[in-house]
Amino acid sequence: MAVAIRTTDFPEGAGTAMYDGVEAELDNQNNPPEGLLFHWAGDVDGKWTITDVWENRDAYDRFQEERLFPAIQKVAGMDPASGPQPTITEFAVHNFVKP
Repeated sequence: MAVAIRTTDFPEGAGTAMYDGVEAELDNQNNPPEGLLFHWAGDVDGKWTITDVWENRDAYDRFQEERLFPAIQKVAGMDPASGPQPTITEFAVHNFVKP
C-alpha cells in the first residue's frame, strides 16, 4: 500500500541550502530511488517540509538507510542517525494519480 511520508521539525541548520546539497549528491532527477512515486519540498507555515509518496514503507526505509543518510553525512558532515531527529509522519494513501 502506498504511503505518504512528511518530514518536518528538522534540526537547526536544515533548510534550503542543505536540502539542495543533499539533492545534488543524491541526483534523484537522474537516478530516482526505487519505489518513490512523488516528492516535493518547501516551506510550509514557516517550517522546512519534505513530503514524499512511496510505493510502501519498506521502499522509504531502504532509501533512507542506503542513500539519504550517507548523502547527509557527506554534505553536512553529521551523522543523521544521531542527535536531534526531525518529525516523520506517515499517512496511508487511499488513492493517487500518476499521469
